[in-house]
Amino acid sequence: MAALCCTYKVSRRGLLLTTMLTFLFSIIFIGVGSVSVRFGASFVSEANAYCQEMCLKENMEDEVVGCNCLRDPPATELPTVFFMSPAIGMIVVGIFTFFTSIMGCLGAIRERNVILSSYICALMLVIILQFGFGVAAATVASGNSAQVQGPLNGVLKLHYQEFDWSSMEFFFPKACYVGSRDVRIREASSDNATDWEDYTFRFPLCSFNGNCVYNDETARGTDLFDMQNQCCDSSRRCNFDNEDCTSGEKCIGSFLGRVGAPIAVVAFFALVIEICALVFACIIRTGSPSGKYGDRV
Repeated sequence: MAALCCTYKVSRRGLLLTTMLTFLFSIIFIGVGSVSVRFGASFVSEANAYCQEMCLKENMEDEVVGCNCLRDPPATELPTVFFMSPAIGMIVVGIFTFFTSIMGCLGAIRERNVILSSYICALMLVIILQFGFGVAAATVASGNSAQVQGPLNGVLKLHYQEFDWSSMEFFFPKACYVGSRDVRIREASSDNATDWEDYTFRFPLCSFNGNCVYNDETARGTDLFDMQNQCCDSSRRCNFDNEDCTSGEKCIGSFLGRVGAPIAVVAFFALVIEICALVFACIIRTGSPSGKYGDRV
């Protein structure tokens, strides 16, 4: 079986098949990357719109969680480039793979050294880039990225109840904005010093890191007090079995998983096919013992 897999004839057919598959994957790379970039760009757009709204509140001008109100216009200060970079990288890899797969097909058909050598070099570069972006996407999806553990979680960890999670309801599960708290705020554009209104912040019922919020004195006497206590299990951890109970960390992880996981999956799955194509190309490049390789130079 091992000898069959390494014969010249089988390798030539194998290269044709794997290059066709990598051509298909190049289209998938571009498609998945484009969808992820658009998803991430929508998140940035919604976050900026939220900041522009909240920064107009006079008594919140310098303390809007997740926003930089000093910019013109106000914009989010949540780190966003890190989870869009793997998607942009996969689009670039997809375009490069598209042309590399065409070169591989030509090499398998024409059996010329110069084409096969160029294909092998190009494919090795594709594999290296693809592996790197796949690892980056997997790191984002798992929440282990330094940007997640530092700036992103750092902004929301201590003040997650002062950020309106419902403003990003398209990106977070419903449980991420079950809890609510009303605050009194005034529009900066209002000339009436008594023109105040209630604004409702919606947030997860459990604490950011997954502990439950038990007997919160600031919520005593409200529905929030009872709802938070109902999310506590016997060890005072968040009862994630309750569909209304979750933590800010899980909400962030859910969003990042939707951004990074598809890229990581297609990147690593395609690596197997590309490595096979590389092996087949090397065998054809070397030629067959019987001298079938007529134009070796």
